[in-house]
Order: sequence, then structure tokens, then C-alpha cells
Amino acid sequence: METITGIERKVGMPGFSAIDCPQKMIEAIRHYGMIPFFKGIAPGWSIEELTAPGCWFAESEEFGSTLGPWDWKIDCVREGDIAYGKFLGGKAAFATVEYYRHLMNYRRSLPRYRMALGEPFEATTASDELMKTLSPIALSAIKEAGALEGHEILIICAARAPHINLKKSLMDSVLQFLQMGTWSVIGDFRRLYRGPDLSYSGWQRASNTTPDALFGGTPTLEDESPLLLPDCTPEESRQFLISHILEIAPAADNLLSHFSCSEKLRSGKRVGQRAQH
Repeated sequence: METITGIERKVGMPGFSAIDCPQKMIEAIRHYGMIPFFKGIAPGWSIEELTAPGCWFAESEEFGSTLGPWDWKIDCVREGDIAYGKFLGGKAAFATVEYYRHLMNYRRSLPRYRMALGEPFEATTASDELMKTLSPIALSAIKEAGALEGHEILIICAARAPHINLKKSLMDSVLQFLQMGTWSVIGDFRRLYRGPDLSYSGWQRASNTTPDALFGGTPTLEDESPLLLPDCTPEESRQFLISHILEIAPAADNLLSHFSCSEKLRSGKRVGQRAQH
């Protein structure tokens, strides 16, 4: 049995077998709490690098044909307590509810991401101007429907903002923005069967939903989610995540710019904290 090495683990956490099935992939996600899908952020800290030889979307005489984690991520998302989306530096990652709640607590306090709620924000780039217009439309559509695929969201945004030349690449950027802001996650995948023999070769369509819908929470106000941490400030959540990431992957310091305190937190309050009258 091959054992994963080459990455510092959380104190007291034992090693585990290389990922060669959906259950071991789920165990790896829960072991690290938060982990990128693809390699590149820090050596050893990714599902790709923890995957057993021959199991990473390969076809060979030695290992045969396998879709590996590319398909097993569907099992992970369907667990009901694992978030998946492009929320680590805009790249695909997994997180358990425990760690994702801290990410929500921090990211939803940032004025730039609160554009998705239609709140005022002084956009200084063309990209932010587009996000300021399109992200509230996309998020509203997802909330109204419960879950939508990307092409469905594109049709709705195109109808509600006809003055914007909306292409798939721009829609992908909007969805990435919502995932970075923790307003949306991937709720499920639909496998696509194509050709005369209706074969499945790994092509999928993702369904976009809100973390609240996926994890069973229903917000009473736009920014009041039961998934948030009422006794933890956004800054405390930021520090918690930084400490956790550096503990398990010290070389991930390049990721920490995405947990920078250069963006002012919303009024210094806990997310969802009501004003006192």
C-alpha cells in the first residue's frame, strides 16, 4: 500500500493511503480541511499530487482507463458537507463545512465581494464594473431557482443586461467571482453521455447553488446566513485560515495575498451583525 508523503500534516494527524477511489478522496479532503484540486499552489498540497499512480485521468496499457478524481469529485460534492468551487486564488478547491464557514465569514465581509448583493462599491477596473452589474443578476437567479447550470445563468444575464456582450468566458468569470466571494458553490454535476454508444468520457455540467442551500441553511436577510460564525469576526476567521494553511502547506505563502487585509472589512463588524437601534 502506497502512503502519501512530501507534505507537512496537521499535528497529530496520521498519514493515509494514496487516493485510488472516491472514499479515499473524501478522506483526504476531510483530513486537510481545505485543499486545491490541481497542483501548483504548494508542493504536495493538492488532490492531484495525492492521487495514486495511474488514477489521474489516464489511459494506459498498465493501468487501463480511469477518470479518477475528475469523476470522483462528484461523489465528494454529493456528500453534503464538502464545498467545491474556485475559491482558493480563483482555482478549484475543496473544503469541509468547518473551514468553509470561516472562508464565508471573511470573504462576505469584503466590500468588493458584496457587490454581488447590489451594495455600493467604487469599481476602478473594467472587470469590476462588469462584476458590479452581472454578479447581482447571476446570484439572484441562482437563489430564485435553487440551482442553475452555467449556460442557464448566461441566458438570464444576457436577457437582463442586454447592453453587455456576454460570452461564455465572461460568464465563467462571473461565476468564479461568486465562488471567490462564497456566494455560490458547485452543488452537483451532471455526467454527459455522448456519441452513438452514449459513452461517458468525463464531460460534465456543473450545477451552481448557494452554500446555504447546499448545507441546509436558510438566510433570514441577504447577509445573515446560519452558516456564518456569530462569535467570530471576519479578521479572526482570516487569521484562522492563514494559520491552518501555513501549518499544512508552508510553501503556500503565495496564496496568502488572497487573505490580505488590504481590503477594508465591512464596518469592522461580524458578518450579519445587525445595527443596534
